[in-house]
Amino acid sequence: MSFTPYVFGTGIAGWSFLQRTRDQQQEVYEKSPVLDRTVQDFTQRITSIQSADQLLDDYNLLTVTLGAFGLDEDINNRAFIKQVLESDMSDPKSIVNRLNDSRYQALAETFGFGSSDGPKLPSARAGSEFAGIATPDDLLSNSTLLRKALGNAGLEGLENNQFFLQKVLESDLDDPSSFANKLSDPRYAAFAGQFDFGQAPEYENSIEALVSEFNQHTEGLASADDLLADEDLLQAVIDTFGLERTYPDFLRRVLNSDTTDPDSFVNQLEDKRYLAVSEAFGFGWPDINTMTDPEELLSNPQLLAHALDTFNLSDRGETYLRQVLESDLSDPNSFVNQPENLAFYDFAEAFQNQWPEPVSKMQVFADEITDKLGTFTNPRELVFDLSLFEATLDLFGQSKRSTDFDTVLKAFESDLSSRTSYANTHYDTGLKAMTQAFSFNAGQTSREYPEGFAEELAELYTTRQFEIEIGNSDPNMRLALALERELQDVVDEGGSENAHWYNIIGSPPLRTVFETALGLPSGIAQLDIDRQLVEMKDRAFSAFGTTHPADFLEPEMLDQFRKRFLLLSDLNTF
Repeated sequence: MSFTPYVFGTGIAGWSFLQRTRDQQQEVYEKSPVLDRTVQDFTQRITSIQSADQLLDDYNLLTVTLGAFGLDEDINNRAFIKQVLESDMSDPKSIVNRLNDSRYQALAETFGFGSSDGPKLPSARAGSEFAGIATPDDLLSNSTLLRKALGNAGLEGLENNQFFLQKVLESDLDDPSSFANKLSDPRYAAFAGQFDFGQAPEYENSIEALVSEFNQHTEGLASADDLLADEDLLQAVIDTFGLERTYPDFLRRVLNSDTTDPDSFVNQLEDKRYLAVSEAFGFGWPDINTMTDPEELLSNPQLLAHALDTFNLSDRGETYLRQVLESDLSDPNSFVNQPENLAFYDFAEAFQNQWPEPVSKMQVFADEITDKLGTFTNPRELVFDLSLFEATLDLFGQSKRSTDFDTVLKAFESDLSSRTSYANTHYDTGLKAMTQAFSFNAGQTSREYPEGFAEELAELYTTRQFEIEIGNSDPNMRLALALERELQDVVDEGGSENAHWYNIIGSPPLRTVFETALGLPSGIAQLDIDRQLVEMKDRAFSAFGTTHPADFLEPEMLDQFRKRFLLLSDLNTF
């Protein structure tokens, strides 16, 4: 026979009884045959789920999953739940981010079907009062949470020193020379350490990392040593080009090589990815301004081709070009001043006076792609953006494929998780590196669930089921049991004080508790939403001396608030 949880008495008396017996009652309830079998089946099989469809097709697993988030009523709403599960949490326009109910967001984030991060423990999202704080401004504008964060670090009373705290919060704690780490008081680093505002950003792929880190050098990179000194940019270069030999001295020789010289260090390497890297940054590129004899330029085919391309000129042969370069620009009768040769005048003038500052392939690529990062949904958008496509091929040493759209598309569309896919078996390591850098098709990889995932969800499910059983005999007791969790979810959403109140007003259980505990009339729901907000804040300040919902999570105030709700709800019954 199954055990049914119960309550003796109502109001505060009933709550006192429930508090004394809850652990024992819940333990017995969880051993009920049907519930026990359901939970055991769930914990054994949930971490084998690889897609939202698999979860939706398993009624028992879906029952426990939805029940863990208090979404039991959606068990038959498969199409909607599928959209929620597959939502991209990073997209403000995704369906889950357009819903006001944080339970759906918790469900989507926990399973992570629409995220590259994969599954997370429910506790990784919930239970943290700072979970909704995304920027230093979010924290500094929330006086309640700011006081708590300072108090956690033993820095009470500093909340008005906003400019100083902003610099502390923005510090990179991994950098010994950052602002917080240079302060003599370690409590400031501990304060900033509660957040990750100053930490290195996370990128979707190595291309995004490469371009973002390169763009940090607004004045450009002057030398190979500048690149080698920037660890984040260097790592992005290594990842983007798939480099295997990465010790500094070797890379310095690669980067400083004259790629136009067949006998240079980089041209002796069998792996042409290093040549692509060297050409991308061009630190060893010959300086035409140092050349006084046209023969130096004419005898270097690669440099000559690039020089002509700078002025959009064609190669008319060595004899012709020599006459151009040796012309007296001030003599109207010189070779380059003849009408049929005037197209080459700027070319000759640049050689004799000042050659334009060379622009690296990396700079050209960054200029082309920066505003387009994150906008590509498939490789065809990149391939048929001809200027970007050309810059991409140049960067990876794949210019020979400028008209070979089929090969490039076939590589981009390859399943990178398969060892036998087209890109992974192609002989050209440069093509493979380019494909992996963009990662248009990362392929299917086995989802890794964090340790304790099944157990946490099972515990959430059994706790909510216990609350439901209690609610069958006394609805107010169910509200009292769930109060702390529901209010914590609101606070975890972040935002302003008013945003918290709006979420409370939009949550039926929390609205009921707050209206009752604050002694608000039932007809308040008919008022304008802003008027409801004012009334709730006024009553909260009068009764508890605060207008911020987060303050109600303080243990003493939470207990006082809960008991007031139970007392007034009991009185209202009579």
